[in-house]
Amino acid sequence: MTAPSSEAEWLALVREGCAGNAPAFQLRLSRLIARLRREKSALAPLLAKALTEANSSRLTLARDAAAHQALVSPVDLDSNLALSTVQFPAFVEHAPVWPPAVEESLDGLVREWQNADRLREAGLSPSRTVLLSGPPGVGKTLAATYVAEQLHFPLITLNLAAAVNSLLGKTGANLTRVLAHAKAQPCVLLLDEFDALAKRRDDGQDVGELKRVVNVLLQAIDEWPGTSLLVAATNHEELLDRAVFRRFDLWLRFPDSTARQVETLLAKLGAGHAVARQMAPALAGKPLSDASRLVMRARREIALGGGELDEVLMRLALPSATDPAERERLLQVMRLHADGLSMRAIAKQVGVSAATVSRWLNK
Repeated sequence: MTAPSSEAEWLALVREGCAGNAPAFQLRLSRLIARLRREKSALAPLLAKALTEANSSRLTLARDAAAHQALVSPVDLDSNLALSTVQFPAFVEHAPVWPPAVEESLDGLVREWQNADRLREAGLSPSRTVLLSGPPGVGKTLAATYVAEQLHFPLITLNLAAAVNSLLGKTGANLTRVLAHAKAQPCVLLLDEFDALAKRRDDGQDVGELKRVVNVLLQAIDEWPGTSLLVAATNHEELLDRAVFRRFDLWLRFPDSTARQVETLLAKLGAGHAVARQMAPALAGKPLSDASRLVMRARREIALGGGELDEVLMRLALPSATDPAERERLLQVMRLHADGLSMRAIAKQVGVSAATVSRWLNK
């Protein structure tokens, strides 16, 4: 038998539900569930599950609404061009390959945001602003996409061509519009080619408008909220205003690619380990995107004309100026080397000296 006070609670719960008072409804229902648990009622676990599912649905709807809001980009008032592009859901095609220090920092950043509530309970907040610098093609843009994917946030990327306006004051106004848009909902805002906006203010060749843009950026970074993540990426950190660096919570520098990185990436993209190891030294120090493009080119050739990935990759890696007969011999040497034969064994099978085999492989 239910006690009168409990009956009053149930009646109050119905009234709050009908009135649409969600906070009061949830608080009262939580109290009733606690009472039913003490009474060992079979209703307690059922109601608790229903409340959990309702809260989960509410959070999903709120996140989807925020994502929908992010999809509507502000526009340049003169050209009507969108000032940003939005990717939601953000998606990376294959597991990224970064140097250990970069990977550790990015995973730490994701972990901070995934546990943001715990940090806030301790009076802290996750890193709000991140600067990525390094040579082209090492994965800076990919890093922003990866973080957005892991956090299930929309990735908003500034459309630099639309934002920079020749009319006095319009560039700063466009940038302010995009920054305000990104602050309005959880997202990752990517300012690519950051050096084009945050140039040194002592650059004598620059116009006053871009100096005002730097001031807009510095103020935005200082006041960036903890609800979204601002990521700036540059290939030319030497061009940035000196005041920029100390304002970012996190600065990640991407080094040139290593042979180990290239080998790992080629293997992830489907190349055999022996072929990946053989090709990696020639691609080391170059953008990792070169290796990705090489594999994509090989896959296109296979789709159109057939063949095996390793075979096509080795053929594409050969110098284009080589005559057909020599290309075939070089390809044979590469096949045998990928199979693990020694220089001497390859030389004997091909009919040349071991020194020639070594020179060909280096070539």
